[in-house]
Amino acid sequence: MGACLFDSQGRCLAANRALSALISLPSPLHQLSRFFLDSASSPDLVSRLGALFRGDHAAFSLPYYRIHNDAPLDLELHVSAVHDTNGNVSAALVLVTDERIHHLRELELKQFSNAVENSGSAVVITDSQGRIEYINSRFTDISGYTLSEVIGHQPSFLKSGNTPGEVYANLWATVLSHRKWRGTLHNRRKDGELYWSLQSISPILNEDGKLTNIVSVSDDITQLKEHQQQMERLAFFDPLTDLGNRRNFRDHLEELLHSRGEGISALLLLDLDHFKKINDTMGHEAGDTLLRSVASRLRFCINPPHTVHRLGGDEFTVLLRNLSSIDAVRNYCDDIIELLAQPLDIGTHQIQVTVSVGITLLGVDAVDVSGLLRNADLAMYRAKHVGRNTYQFYSAEMNAEAHRALTLEHDLRQALDRGELKLVYQPQIDLKSGALVGIEALLRWNHPQEGPISPAEFIPMAEETGLIVSIGRWVLLQACRHAAKLRQHLDAPFRVAVNLSARQFDDLGLAATVKSVLEETELPASFLELEITEGLMIDNYSNSLMLLHKLRDLGITLAIDDFGTGYSSLSYLKKMPVQVLKIDRSFVQDLPDDRDDLAITSTIILMARQLGLQVLAEGIETSEQHQFLLNSGCPVGQGFLFDRPLPLEEIIQRYSQETLTAPQL
Repeated sequence: MGACLFDSQGRCLAANRALSALISLPSPLHQLSRFFLDSASSPDLVSRLGALFRGDHAAFSLPYYRIHNDAPLDLELHVSAVHDTNGNVSAALVLVTDERIHHLRELELKQFSNAVENSGSAVVITDSQGRIEYINSRFTDISGYTLSEVIGHQPSFLKSGNTPGEVYANLWATVLSHRKWRGTLHNRRKDGELYWSLQSISPILNEDGKLTNIVSVSDDITQLKEHQQQMERLAFFDPLTDLGNRRNFRDHLEELLHSRGEGISALLLLDLDHFKKINDTMGHEAGDTLLRSVASRLRFCINPPHTVHRLGGDEFTVLLRNLSSIDAVRNYCDDIIELLAQPLDIGTHQIQVTVSVGITLLGVDAVDVSGLLRNADLAMYRAKHVGRNTYQFYSAEMNAEAHRALTLEHDLRQALDRGELKLVYQPQIDLKSGALVGIEALLRWNHPQEGPISPAEFIPMAEETGLIVSIGRWVLLQACRHAAKLRQHLDAPFRVAVNLSARQFDDLGLAATVKSVLEETELPASFLELEITEGLMIDNYSNSLMLLHKLRDLGITLAIDDFGTGYSSLSYLKKMPVQVLKIDRSFVQDLPDDRDDLAITSTIILMARQLGLQVLAEGIETSEQHQFLLNSGCPVGQGFLFDRPLPLEEIIQRYSQETLTAPQL
């Protein structure tokens, strides 16, 4: 700040260096005097100085005093009287500031004020006690409150009750210790709507270090928070059913393992029976609707603190916490199975869902997530194996069975290459003449350590693993080779029957494979019969019909195996290009004593005759069964009464000397 002493005429008596620097002039006093007196405002200055020296007033100010140097310079003068020892005015003390600096500060303050007022963030300034002194327009936009409504109040009117009290305690402790606080508050607008606010609250201190004001800058992050919550929900919840997902399930199970009480806690693994069939036949939308309905029913019968989760696909889990007894676990399972079995309306269809449930007990069967899931999975597969629509508790024996199944699966993958698989043939006999008219190829596995493995055990395993495709082609090739060899020893025509699996039937190249095998083995197509089950046809009727026609065009015979045990739809049957119906052994074993089996068998034979189809009865073991079937019009049969399944060499030895005649079907 510049300073100088004036006499009553405005002449400069003394000046500091700051004044010379301010107006960019050297120190000589006469030059300073000239610049002040050459101003257009100098008459006013001299007049006021005269009044000051006369004692009319003790001080005055001239806010805009322009002098000229190289360019105009606006100064602000603050003048006060200087008295001598006698009390008379001896000089005038003039304090000089550059008006440009003052103007610049005003401009900066105005710019800052505009920036704050038009900020995208809400700004609130309070006194040291938190009473509001200022808010900008953005605060009004976000909260709905105007300045007149909030001035003098603390911002506590924004509280929603959802932010914990300790957050506010930490906020005030931080600010009162002269530090900046950053955090998130869940606030309430004037209209009652809740919103999330990201706050930055800073203390303002004076030159003595005392808190004078508090400035809060905040942003409405409600959309961001909702997006984060949505992302978190997607990370932990299944979007289709709104149940907890696999990650959520594992977290709950880990927590339950670490906080189990005195009661019984159990993990239930649920798998819908035949869900894939529903998905494939009715479409994925219907499948999704079914899953949502199942989830809704599970929520209905499983209440907190127990939880329901969807692992994926058609697998669900239930965590039961601290129950009083094993019977309570059983009761929950009974409720689940009963509720899910109630018919469901999906579109125009009404379907019934069954479920297989595996149960394992926490802390008893296993103490970790992986072990419990493995146990529940084993128990669930046992439930499917014993007939589905039921539940099974895990037992230690299941581990041994699972280990054996894994070992067999591994060995089955190599059984074909090691020559452990072989074919035997069940003779098919003309019930009237006793002549051989056909043979059915049956697959056998002689395990190097365990010996013969039942087809009922390894065939489903081959189906599940997909090995049945390569094994099935080998069976077809071997059966046709053997049939070609058998032709050389027999005079009469016959057929070799080969069963097709579901996996083979789904193979789009099946017809080409059959044609290739017939060409490779040089076996006439009329000597080959392919057997399919009713279920294979119904699962995908249009594709099945097209494939059967392709096979029939090759000249082979088509047979329906185990007729009467599946769908037995006559509307489908009459459209199928099949020639043979095989009566299942379950209808034959109690003939002729069981009246129901007698009626069913007679009806099948009569129906086949009316449709122009050939009939073959399986499982004939007694002469009474033989005679009844013959009298009922069934011309061909197979079973232990005639022969057990035999290797090809024994078939040749036993039947090559006989005169074989084709059956009159």
